[in-house]
Amino acid sequence: MADDNKRAITFHIFTNKRKIFAIYFIFILAFLLRMSAIWPLGIYHPDEIFQYLEQAHRLTFGYGVIPWEYRYGMRGGLVSVLLGAAMKVGDFIAPNSFLYWQLPHILGAILSLGVIWAAYNLGRQFSFFVALLSAFVAATWYEIVLFAAHPLTESLSFSAFMPAAYLLLSNNKNKNHIIISGFLLGLSALLRFQYLPAITFLTLFILKNKWKSWLFLIIGAAIALFLSCIADLAIGQIPLLWFFENIQQNLIYHRSDDYGISPLYTYFSDIHNNWKILFIILPWPILKATRYYPSLLGTALVNIIFHMLIAHKEYRFVFLSSGILIILGAIGSALLVEEFTKYWSILPKKLLKISIFIFWGGASLLCSTPNVIHWYQYNGILLSEKDAKTIPNLCGLIFFHIPYWKTGGYSLLHKNIPIYILSSSISSTPISQTMESLSPAVNAVITPITFREKLPAEYRIFHCHNQKNEKTLENICIFVRHGKCTIRKNANNLEINEVLKNMDQ
Repeated sequence: MADDNKRAITFHIFTNKRKIFAIYFIFILAFLLRMSAIWPLGIYHPDEIFQYLEQAHRLTFGYGVIPWEYRYGMRGGLVSVLLGAAMKVGDFIAPNSFLYWQLPHILGAILSLGVIWAAYNLGRQFSFFVALLSAFVAATWYEIVLFAAHPLTESLSFSAFMPAAYLLLSNNKNKNHIIISGFLLGLSALLRFQYLPAITFLTLFILKNKWKSWLFLIIGAAIALFLSCIADLAIGQIPLLWFFENIQQNLIYHRSDDYGISPLYTYFSDIHNNWKILFIILPWPILKATRYYPSLLGTALVNIIFHMLIAHKEYRFVFLSSGILIILGAIGSALLVEEFTKYWSILPKKLLKISIFIFWGGASLLCSTPNVIHWYQYNGILLSEKDAKTIPNLCGLIFFHIPYWKTGGYSLLHKNIPIYILSSSISSTPISQTMESLSPAVNAVITPITFREKLPAEYRIFHCHNQKNEKTLENICIFVRHGKCTIRKNANNLEINEVLKNMDQ
């Protein structure tokens, strides 16, 4: 933490119109970037649909897909209630629009603005330039922007963590600041309990033996815990039982290992792939900032080390760490520029300071170019499902040769009709024969165009969307037939919830 001797001139931003304009500009830019990131339809990870949006939809509208995690009771209700409230507001404002889907994403984007506020204030301990660059990087760094646009617990937890960390680190914190920090850290831990070791490290490092501060922190955390218990009751679960069920399923039964096991170095490889040349450049400015904020670097490292010990690894799991390191890198790079230009004349100093903004903006753009596709996967399938809502008298839908986890479930279809999943891995009889017998129970099929010949003759193309899969491009089409749907006994086992039960997924 920067002490009083290390703090540079204190800037009172409201005495300077240019400074006020710069701050407003960064927050407006951040908001617009996040809105633009929400607009394309796509999935970063299936969890954002089936673990969160789908459960929010089920809570709000009464129907949805139930994955194994909710059948086993190993997920809490906090995210479902939060996103469900946003869905309800969206449906109330514009009942027959797409706002019910967009508003939960917009909520996540708005909450992420707190990260920019925290970054700005962490930098303000030194100078307005350091504060502004920190806020700019938090506003524009592509990972922070894109994660904010996807309703995942990692991004929501990070949005709660950063303001809490600043409030604890502030030289001017008081009782209320510590209570608010405790509340936000409690939310961060409840949203992503795997961040508990990192959060514990941060609080121990900062508060140490300040018992009065610990009391205020616990009061704030207790408020968050109370709200979480209410949310658990809202989805029909015993409060906090999900925590123990999750540990049992993943740490004792190793269910998460079914989704892949990775070596210890995976996260360093992931950070390198996402940061490119910055992976080599940033350690110097990060270490510079760590001189003043050692607790933040320690928190990032504890989180990475903890997740390295878990066999199943995904880059999003360490977003708390990568986000902290990027912000530390921004602070450190600004401090290095100030130190390097201490004795320069005004014009060269200004030019270098402008250049560092351009550098960070360019780095974000260049690093995002090869990686952004991962945040918008399966967009052809999702767009086709969205189109399905416009089909007159839609009464049943099949995803043909499309895994359920690539779809938008009921949260995107937003119609209480049967959804069926049909592929060779599910049907024990020849798939063309199954499709023929199932056809009367539906009047729409979504499938890659390459399977067009496998459909009954009465189906015609309604609309197609190009979908980029890594380096390949395929057409995902929705096919429709005229007429109503009739109940078929053999259809039940292919209904999406039955398929998930049979697969224990």
